[in-house]
Amino acid sequence: MAFILIVEDDQTFINALTLKLTGLSNRIQVSVARSRDSAIAQLAGGYFDLIVLDLKIPTVDDRPDADVTHGHAVFAKSQELAPGTAIFVLTGSPAEDFIPALLQRAQQVDVWGEGRRIKTVDFLPKHRFDKFSEMLAPIVEAISSLSDIEFKGEADLSLSQAQDRLIRIFTRRRGGARCAISRVSSGLSGAEVLRLRITDEAGAPRDLAIAKIGTHDQIREETEHFDRHVSRLEPEATPRKLDVLEYGAKNLAGVFYSLAAGFDRSFFDLVKENDVGTSDAVKKVEMLTKKWRDGVGESRVSARDVRRRLLDDITFHQLIVAHGLDWARDLENRQMQVRWCCVHGDLHGLNVLVDADNKCVLIDYGDIADGPASLDPITLEFSVLCHSVGPLVASPWPQADRALQWGDLGNYLQDCPCPNFVRECRAWAKRVAVGDRELAVTACFYLIRQLKYGDTNKKRILNLLAGVKVLVDQTYGQLPASKIPS
Repeated sequence: MAFILIVEDDQTFINALTLKLTGLSNRIQVSVARSRDSAIAQLAGGYFDLIVLDLKIPTVDDRPDADVTHGHAVFAKSQELAPGTAIFVLTGSPAEDFIPALLQRAQQVDVWGEGRRIKTVDFLPKHRFDKFSEMLAPIVEAISSLSDIEFKGEADLSLSQAQDRLIRIFTRRRGGARCAISRVSSGLSGAEVLRLRITDEAGAPRDLAIAKIGTHDQIREETEHFDRHVSRLEPEATPRKLDVLEYGAKNLAGVFYSLAAGFDRSFFDLVKENDVGTSDAVKKVEMLTKKWRDGVGESRVSARDVRRRLLDDITFHQLIVAHGLDWARDLENRQMQVRWCCVHGDLHGLNVLVDADNKCVLIDYGDIADGPASLDPITLEFSVLCHSVGPLVASPWPQADRALQWGDLGNYLQDCPCPNFVRECRAWAKRVAVGDRELAVTACFYLIRQLKYGDTNKKRILNLLAGVKVLVDQTYGQLPASKIPS
């Protein structure tokens, strides 16, 4: 189904446009906005594949103040609300002074994956309306025929219209006829990470891919991080980037990576299935990220620098007030030696995929930036307890007395369901950190960050923070006590 928004106040012309469009395909749904405010409201709340925009419209329905500036306002708002949606400007000649400025925003893009580039902003004067069907027919066909691609998804998988569009466009661009979709993770930022298995019309495999779908800013940031940082790693560390789609899906964009066959599990799955095998797998992840640390020496920073890598000033101060963590305010003024290098920044268990031989690849590059070298192993260790789908999120371990022993690994690991995993994560952290100060400070601010999320176990995190503070006190001297949950 193609979804098209007509922005036009002349009912006679609305009827003519609707008749032309519905005559092009029986898989088309036309919506109408008769004013600036109505158009902006529909753009904000609805999904459209194409906007047919008359510039000379009133501010609200039936008001006699039609002016080209109101249509220009709709155009500008569409770039904010639906930057990936193509616009077809259809208006009278008095508005032509606006057209060059509007067309400056146009790009030649294969929007719907058909192998044909179109202008993302195009223009036709009303006096050439006889050319309308000719110009729109291939566009409507390209959009409508996306529904011919067959999807197979998990029972609980629910895609938005924009997500659906991006996956269909990518599938078509890869020569696919069917796509099996499964969710890898749903990020706290709202971005989705999906696994796609694409087959062609003969049923032959075309691609196994990882898709990250998010806002345009998120995807641009992800691709910039990939090009700048991830490409420095060995090829086996990460999937190869296949495509970036910024058009065809309203306010969403997607980046797609090629995934080798067999990487069907996450590190969380491995922890649940075989703790013995996790030691070797953690070492492999450490080696995959080695190039980020190679040649990086020590730096002198404040603990505040580490905290700001994880938490902004306002959120940090709100959390320490809410949870009685006055000692953390004192801690961030302390100095420390640290190995400050490129780190993944969000290395929880869903962002490491594992095959049958426990080979690993890293995915989701939105948080890559410089930070303490120990952040990635600390994140991986705590993620089994703190992530919403972590394998130990419902575990009774660690109890408060055990959490208090976090810095004493031998005592901390008593009754742990996955001791090999935790031990190897901690060993990795100690190998790459300058010393216990970096380790303690990184763990401290990682845990405080977890307090801002609604689905984390606050009592468990505060117990772990009490254990981390023991190590902090050992390295810095006694800091003011925190409020420990009863």
